[in-house]
Amino acid sequence: MAISMDDKTIEFLKRTFREFYYKNSSKISAPIRMNEREFGYMSFDKVMIRHLSFQTEGELRVFLIKEVPHSVYYSCAYYHEPTLSMDEKGWKGADLIFDIDADAIPTNCKEEHDKWVCKNCNFMGKGKRPEICPKCGGTRIDEENWVCSLCLDATKNEAIKLIDFLLEDFGISKDKIKVHFSGSRGYHVAVEESSLEGLDQLARNEISDYISGMGLSLESLGISKGASYDDIRRSLPSINEPGWRGRIASSFAKLEFEGYNEASKDVRDKILYAYGKMGYKRFEDFTKEIVNKLSANIDVTVTTDIHRIFRLPNTLHGNTGMLKKKCDDLISFDPLIDAVVLSDEPVKLFVDKAPKFTLKGNSFGPYNSEKVILPLMVAVYFVGKGLAKVIDGD
Repeated sequence: MAISMDDKTIEFLKRTFREFYYKNSSKISAPIRMNEREFGYMSFDKVMIRHLSFQTEGELRVFLIKEVPHSVYYSCAYYHEPTLSMDEKGWKGADLIFDIDADAIPTNCKEEHDKWVCKNCNFMGKGKRPEICPKCGGTRIDEENWVCSLCLDATKNEAIKLIDFLLEDFGISKDKIKVHFSGSRGYHVAVEESSLEGLDQLARNEISDYISGMGLSLESLGISKGASYDDIRRSLPSINEPGWRGRIASSFAKLEFEGYNEASKDVRDKILYAYGKMGYKRFEDFTKEIVNKLSANIDVTVTTDIHRIFRLPNTLHGNTGMLKKKCDDLISFDPLIDAVVLSDEPVKLFVDKAPKFTLKGNSFGPYNSEKVILPLMVAVYFVGKGLAKVIDGD
């Protein structure tokens, strides 16, 4: 489904990226304690180079202009010897990191813009890729995932919930939480707090489970099957409690239940009323829905990986040409405007298939096997996703 990059197209991308880094080198800032971190990059030939180290920002900036990477990464871990093999680096600690990606968040828009094709029988469909082709039973299925403003709004909402957990439940200072748009499909959140650096994988997994709402049960709310209403009421949470109990109680306080007398201001009465009306199983399912809405959808494998590498801030994403950009005001941040940094210089392309989408406030597409002239920012976006190639201007 993707167009293979020819030499002309690769040179176009490298020239574009080199020019950007040359003009914006002063904006490339190194992560804290950069000399303790491993760096790596992917070339436009899709070769991954690891175990690099830089001592100064100037050295890093020269590297970007000279090598022109497709994507550049830095480790969230700190090492004694970053350039050695993983077994020899000497792990000192790692930032607490989180990844929120549109692929993992179910949204209705995916049924419109995502598609898949069976490589065995060429049967095609829209939405989430099936495990087995419904026509031939084959398992070799290619997929093409798109991202739209609705997808990115959903990832932003998850990031907002995550940050609230970090601030309210874990007591992390706001200035220790760094939030960046990834440059493509979501958000990266890194906590640079020395007291958390030494957390092992198990501890990070427990944090992930907590934020994801894993393992919560009615027992954690004080509801035991077969217990008397008086015993249950005494164990129910109030809206002033910290953690998940308080979060769930606050959620119930905002709900309305038919027949409930709102004269009582104690949320425990409302929870008990709902429990009595629904019964144990229905109430359990209802509470799970509340937990699902309150929890943050994060990639647990990223958070628990103490050697993980993240895309370097203020660098271009090789698949989109968009910037991994810091979000000082996440609420107002619009990635399809604020992270678009390339120019509107015209570029002639052959576009295979691309849906209608919006970039920098302008709509483009849909396109279907046609030659078009598009702004540089759109051309790089299409080419990076394998939907187009650069052609001669005549």
